Amino acid sequence: MDELNAVLNKLKELFITVRYKYIKQNNDGNGYQTFNAYENKSHKRLHDGFLVSHLMRENTYGIFCRKTHTKFLTFDVDIPDKAEARRVVLALYESLNGLGIQTDKIFTSWSGTKGYHVDIYFSKEIPYKSMEKLYNAAVKSTLNLLDGIINGQIEKRPSPTQGLKLPLSINFKNKNPLDNICWYVDVQNGFKPIRSLDFILTIEPINAEIIKDLINDLPEVTKSILENVKPIKNETSQDLSHLDLAAETPNSLAALYKNGLKKPNSRNASLCKLAIYFNTLKISKQECEQRLKEWMEKQDPKFYKTPLKTCFQEITRIVNLVYKKNIVLAEGKTEIIVSRSEMLTIYQYPKKLHYTINALLIHSKRFGGENSQFYMTYEQIATAARCSKNKAIDHIKELEQLGLIKVTRNPIAGQPENQPNTYELSLNWLAAEPEITVTVSVDKVDSYRDIRTTLIIKTFPNNEWWNINEILYKAKLQQAIKIQ
Repeated sequence: MDELNAVLNKLKELFITVRYKYIKQNNDGNGYQTFNAYENKSHKRLHDGFLVSHLMRENTYGIFCRKTHTKFLTFDVDIPDKAEARRVVLALYESLNGLGIQTDKIFTSWSGTKGYHVDIYFSKEIPYKSMEKLYNAAVKSTLNLLDGIINGQIEKRPSPTQGLKLPLSINFKNKNPLDNICWYVDVQNGFKPIRSLDFILTIEPINAEIIKDLINDLPEVTKSILENVKPIKNETSQDLSHLDLAAETPNSLAALYKNGLKKPNSRNASLCKLAIYFNTLKISKQECEQRLKEWMEKQDPKFYKTPLKTCFQEITRIVNLVYKKNIVLAEGKTEIIVSRSEMLTIYQYPKKLHYTINALLIHSKRFGGENSQFYMTYEQIATAARCSKNKAIDHIKELEQLGLIKVTRNPIAGQPENQPNTYELSLNWLAAEPEITVTVSVDKVDSYRDIRTTLIIKTFPNNEWWNINEILYKAKLQQAIKIQ
């Protein structure tokens, strides 16, 4: 444990300056979620427990830096071909050596899928603009060494707006357990992975005053100079890889589609979000593209400057990428809290509806917004309750007729059963005594029914469930007394 704490403290020393905002890779490897405790009160800060789970390879986190200062520089060598990536890394080392930074102050880690992160750590924070100056000079020199052609990109990190995955955990996108851990590597020994957490303890940052003096002596590298040497771009679109969907819900995206652009410089991100939204709704690729073009035609020109023809080309590109990679909205909360009272409330209704109400309750806790509304397809309800789609439709109609749910339908082409509806639970909530709350992990709709069994056992311990009718009677009696 002491050893792990030492590694944790070193990780914090080298990387962490911002805790209110961070990224977490989805455990299925399909993208990242961004958390911001300032913007969303339900988001937790990046505490040490999260970092421990990162080092234990249970989860994978990434970080941001402050706008004004940073304590390290990462050259994110994002190149699919491993041999090509190594060639670029070696050229970077040569360039940095030429700028006065010795090899023993340069540290490289495997990204887990493609490319490497080449890091320089500073003994204390330096101005962000100074870091940018060093980055520009090193990249210019590297591209010159490589005749200006690389099959990928060398990106600048850290950033106050673009997350950087921390080393020493799993890249869940890579399903090969033999090389999906982001170990540091020995560049001078054929990029051999250093398969030990302890290696990070040997890292000594470069003196910040020395690096600032070195940077001050560097000539300015203008953006235009760097643009003269253009790398070949990867297929991955930066507007998608860095898209922040953490605060978005199906309801918020439906509102975006309905209300349109409301501020400048939001066109590209809005199109990306809407493409993902329509893909999540299982709308066809062709219909998605057509809808986005029609939507774009209706937008107020004061909010965008790009010619409409170019916007249409961008829409085609974005839709192709979203559907090719099957990018959809994140899977909601992975931990929820359910009470004994809520489980008892479900039991008061007809038994045939229990599994469907249970599915709606769990889904509402995962996806419900501030107004408690959530959306769910009939297919999802059927999967969660383990019944047919027709049975799910019948149950929803019956629950609506009983006044137990409020439904807002989203009909498309006269087929409302094919599209998600927005729901709000309107149950007769009972109060169970004694109250018990249980936290459970949930990440898939098809697990909802099994979770119900777990919840029953934990909220009604010691075989209390066998006396559920008596418990229900007492709860209803207490409710009636309070009403009087």
